Amino acid sequence: MTIHTPGRSDPVGAEATKAWPRVGLVGAGRIARTGHLPAYAAGGVPLVAVCSATRTSAQDLAAAWPGDRLRVHATAAELAADPDVDLIDITTPPAGRAELIASLLPYGKPLLVQKPLAYTLKEATAITNKASAAGVPIAVNQNLRWAPPQRVLNEWITAGDLGEIAHIAHVHHFGEDERTWYTDHSDYLFIDHGLHYLDLIRWHTGRDPIAVAARAIHLPAQSALCPLTYTIMLRFGGPPLVASLTLYDAARSAAAWASNWFVNGTEADAHVTYTTATLHTAAGKTISRTPHGEWVPDGILAAYTAFADALAADRLPPHHAGDHLRTLAMAEAAATSARSDGTWIGVPLPDVPQRSEGDHQR
Repeated sequence: MTIHTPGRSDPVGAEATKAWPRVGLVGAGRIARTGHLPAYAAGGVPLVAVCSATRTSAQDLAAAWPGDRLRVHATAAELAADPDVDLIDITTPPAGRAELIASLLPYGKPLLVQKPLAYTLKEATAITNKASAAGVPIAVNQNLRWAPPQRVLNEWITAGDLGEIAHIAHVHHFGEDERTWYTDHSDYLFIDHGLHYLDLIRWHTGRDPIAVAARAIHLPAQSALCPLTYTIMLRFGGPPLVASLTLYDAARSAAAWASNWFVNGTEADAHVTYTTATLHTAAGKTISRTPHGEWVPDGILAAYTAFADALAADRLPPHHAGDHLRTLAMAEAAATSARSDGTWIGVPLPDVPQRSEGDHQR
């Protein structure tokens, strides 16, 4: 695979001379426009081609790209066949995503895919197995792992500054009370939006829950078809660990949006927001950091660079498809529990490769 050197340095820490795989972008919707395009522009990533369901949307995205002129392809197959494309970035909606991935496997190019791989664990597992059999690497864009404050928290956890984690809780307020394709899906809050937060529980603790219990409700007079608030409890085997997540997705003002993570260990306590990470040690010391950057675009850029690094080293990326299946299994079990009024549901652990050596996760 031929890779080329971008003209600007990567803000997440790669050297200015780093060579990155050339990207072909499939999809020109909101996340492509507001996330992937600015991420790749900021990092000097060589984006070379784009396609979309409509040629007009692909042309509009190409016109917004500040770098060299993008080649606009009529179909994903045409883009995959482009010899200048080394890596395919898929940003299309989840419906039909597995079929799209299957159609691209014959081209043998690595795939970076928005989450979830599919709306069901069964379908996502099937396409992961097909990709594995075809020898095509897939990384899933679990980009919240690399949001700047979450990176700081993970550094503290990995360094042992918190000791053993005994409690982790997430309380999130956001606003998506609208009728649109994503809120039309009955399990959107669990297997799409909330997938980020369930994934972070696994990422920071390095552990998989054995069961989940969840409650979710539709709010009076809401517009969205899916529930707009949930509470999830997670049960773990092994050392004691309590974990919970609460999401209220109908805040009436953007001023009310908030994300709070509380992580308590045997050596220290941490609190993380959208912008800050704070550590309170047992000795009474407080360390507060406000790292440069934002979840979008920095997390999206880092998901790409982590994949590129893994490809160059011929190892599994931390966000490989098999790892994603474990998060999706949590989310699907939570959605099932919510439909059963909070019944504890066991979480199946898909038979996937273990984390690769060198991953920064504990």
